[in-house]
Amino acid sequence: MDEATVALIDRIAEGGLAGTVPPKADIVRLLALDPCSPEASYLEERACEVAHRVSGDTGRIAGAVGIDFAPCSMNCSFCSFGERWGVIGEEVVYTEDEVIAMVRAYVEQGATMVTLRSTEFYDLDVLQEWIADIRAQVPGSYEINMNVGELTPERAQAIWECGATSAYHVLRLREGEDTPFDPEVRIATIRAIAASPLLLGTCVEPIGPEHTDDELADGILFGLECSAYSGGVMARVPVPGTPLEHAGTISEDRLMQILAVERIVAGSQYESIGCHPPVERALYAGANSLTVEAGANPRDVEPGAEPWKGFTVAEAKGLLEKAGFAVRLPNPEPRVCPTPRLRTGERTPKPSGRCC
Repeated sequence: MDEATVALIDRIAEGGLAGTVPPKADIVRLLALDPCSPEASYLEERACEVAHRVSGDTGRIAGAVGIDFAPCSMNCSFCSFGERWGVIGEEVVYTEDEVIAMVRAYVEQGATMVTLRSTEFYDLDVLQEWIADIRAQVPGSYEINMNVGELTPERAQAIWECGATSAYHVLRLREGEDTPFDPEVRIATIRAIAASPLLLGTCVEPIGPEHTDDELADGILFGLECSAYSGGVMARVPVPGTPLEHAGTISEDRLMQILAVERIVAGSQYESIGCHPPVERALYAGANSLTVEAGANPRDVEPGAEPWKGFTVAEAKGLLEKAGFAVRLPNPEPRVCPTPRLRTGERTPKPSGRCC
């Protein structure tokens, strides 16, 4: 192996654990490695070590509930919901009882987080009521995460007061090009979440073969600048009928490389990092979180209450435990509002940056 590259990997990994973010140029150097090289394999090994040290050998399982399989006027080029693509045949919107049933199943099976995912313009007043009802009807120690449309500071606060613990929001790769969104609108929502009691979860996504090392490095750094508490990487799924259907997909080797780079760069800031698709190898390359999905899915052309691609909570738990992660929350106490700002301690001061 190249000794200079090994030394760079070690330096970034140890710096990340100490809370130091490396220069962008160093991140690009690691992203430029051959994904099949011995150096990339060493990168994955170090990332795995960092994941265990940061998490205390704790793994997470997120159960996502897609609420509405409905046409969306935003028409993102990779999303099956775009009304312009004509992919959606019969519209399906799940009732509150159906959503609560899926949430209950996730929690009883051992999920540590439940994500409520909606299309861009789903009524957030309705979701706020559902959050409170979920807390009342589904006991247990689990987080409620929101993956919804744009949020104002007032809305982020209200969602937290109803019982949510976190919100997932992303400045997606080539936002404003492959999507019609104004990047500043997405950033405003990320600011609103980061400034609220909600924890911010983010991701580098959706990754295609056309995305450059420079773009990926920007994506990794952006989440850290916004004081996210969790990150991830997501490969773009070629949804039939969408404009990017034939744009290609990245290899598993490449996805693991990007994951490993994010893990050692993020270091102690991210208590968990996920990978989509949820492959076993990710748990040995820096991930300690897996997601199970049901209901409406922007990466598929059919909704379903059964787990997407057959990947279940039981399977996720087995993979995590096999990799040496105990599936539990860092603090097993359930979130009950009002509460302190974080589950443990105070929020880390936000670093200066373009987001927050």
